[in-house]
Order: sequence, then C-alpha cells, then structure tokens
Amino acid sequence: MAQGMILYMRGKWLLFAGTLVLLAIAAGALSLLRRTPSKPAPPAPAAPAVFAGAEVALAGKIRAQHIVPVGVPVDGTLEFLGPEPGQEVYEGELLARVKNQGLEAAQQLAQAQAERAQTRVDSLNSALIASRLETSRARSDASRTQDELDRAEKAYRRQQMLQREGAARRLEFEKAQKDFQLAEAHYRALDEMARLAEQRTDSLRKELDNARRLLEDKQRELEEAGQDLAGEQIRSPVDGVVIARSGQLGEEVARSLKDLFQIATDLSVMEAVVEPEPSVLARLRPGQEALIVMAELPGEGIPGTVREVRAGETVVEFTSPSPAVRPGLSAQVRIKLR
Repeated sequence: MAQGMILYMRGKWLLFAGTLVLLAIAAGALSLLRRTPSKPAPPAPAAPAVFAGAEVALAGKIRAQHIVPVGVPVDGTLEFLGPEPGQEVYEGELLARVKNQGLEAAQQLAQAQAERAQTRVDSLNSALIASRLETSRARSDASRTQDELDRAEKAYRRQQMLQREGAARRLEFEKAQKDFQLAEAHYRALDEMARLAEQRTDSLRKELDNARRLLEDKQRELEEAGQDLAGEQIRSPVDGVVIARSGQLGEEVARSLKDLFQIATDLSVMEAVVEPEPSVLARLRPGQEALIVMAELPGEGIPGTVREVRAGETVVEFTSPSPAVRPGLSAQVRIKLR
C-alpha cells in the first residue's frame, strides 16, 4: 500500500515537472517572437488602367480645337487688361490697351505736318485761281490790242502805198506810222504781260501739284500714325471664350508677342487630351471609340474618337452637346481597346 502510494506521488511530480518544462519552452518562444522584427507585408499591386481587357479609363483635360491667338500690334506698356480666362468675349470687344508715348508723339507730328501741307495747298490754290484770272485778263487785253494793231498796220501800209505813188499826204502818213508804232508797242507790252502771267500760272499749277502730292503723303503718314495709335487698343477679332491670357498691368510688351490672348471659337467641336502610361499608350490607335465623362454634364457621357496618338499624349475629339462643356474642365476618358 505504501509502495503504491509512493509510485502514485512520483508520477504526479513527473507530470508537474513536464508541464513546467512545456510552459518554459512556450514562454521562451513567445519572448523570441517579440524580439524578432516582423517582415512588412508585400504591397498590393496597383490597379491596372486596363479593365477587363476591353477599355482603359484615363484622366484628361478638355480643350478647344479652334483657337485664335490675339497678339500685340504695337510696342508699349500694358495699361489695361480686360477679360480673364474662362470669360466669353464678342467680336470688337476691348481686350487690352497698350500705352506708347512714341506713337502719340508721332501722331501729333504727322497731324502738324499734314495741317501745314493743307495750308500750303490752300494758299497755292488761291494763288492759282488769282493767277488764272490775271492771265485771262492779260490775254484778253493783248487780244484786244492785237485787233487795234491789225487796224493800225493796215492804215499804215495803205499810207505807205500812197506815199510810193505820191498820193499820200505827209501828215496823214506820219500819223498812221505813229499810230502803228504805238499800237505795236502796246501790243508787245500786253502780250509780254500775258506771257508772264501764263508762266506764273503754269509755275503755280506745278507747285500746287507737288504740294498736293506732299499733302497726300502727310495724310497717309497721319493715317498710319492714327492706325498705330488705334493699335494701342486690342480688340477681339471673334466671338468666343478666353482660354489664356499673358502679361500683367504695367508690363512692357512688344509686337513680337503673338498670343497675348487665346480665344477658343466654335465650342461645339472639342477634344480631350490624356497622358497614358507607355504600356497603355502602346495599345491606343487613331479611330478607337471613346467616351468622355464629366461631372459638369451628368449622364452616360459624350461619345468621341481617338484622333491622334503621339509621344506622351492622346487626343480624343468629340462634338459638345452643351455650353457647359468648356475648355479647361477635367474629364474621365474611356477608350475602347481593340
């Protein structure tokens, strides 16, 4: 009985000791796990752009196909800038104004020169009119004296003939001779006056022609100066929407700036531009069908077609169904793959 009891107690101690060993091993293993850093889980692969092998969805920007640049016609300083990007403009609307002191001075000089040329023309025209009247009177007087000379000459020739025949009276002959000589001298004087008047008239007419040509030149210069001065006001050549604007108030600009404003026209014809990854870009081709989805235009989207695929970007053209579709808006472009 005592021996059995001893064996029973020995078994319980062995079981208890084994349990302690197992607990010690478990505690050591847990301590080791706590001291060993855990390895990070591998990152989940990014969602591919291609869905179900049938289409690709890409973020894009809306822009107009037809854009009219508006440049700076004159050098100067920007003293006014009108519409901002996104605003509608109409043909003839003032977009900007450029200040150019040199143009204003040139316009004033051209104005003064044109006025002087006009005054010269007016003066010469008046002088020519007076000269023509004087020439007309002088020629009329010379013509009248010519008639008197002809009569005096006939009387003198008759007295000469009578004198040769011995039938002339001396006093009558001398009187006819004197009358002829006086009439001839008078005619020559008036004829010379008429000739000089005609020369002066011709000279004035030539001078007036030159003055008129000079006036035309000065008026053309004045018109050009006015056009340059009018060029300080930059107006919209078309109806549309401003999509870009350069420059700041007070900034110096030159006529080499060809796109101070960019105006989009015909907003019914638009395009969406996307920049796919190279792997996606390789699967895109002109002619593929597309769908443009925008928050500003709820619905199933706008159908479009891939027009161009080039390095780094793809252009999808479409017809806009609503004025709400504006250049610069964001869109999701879904392109069907073939």
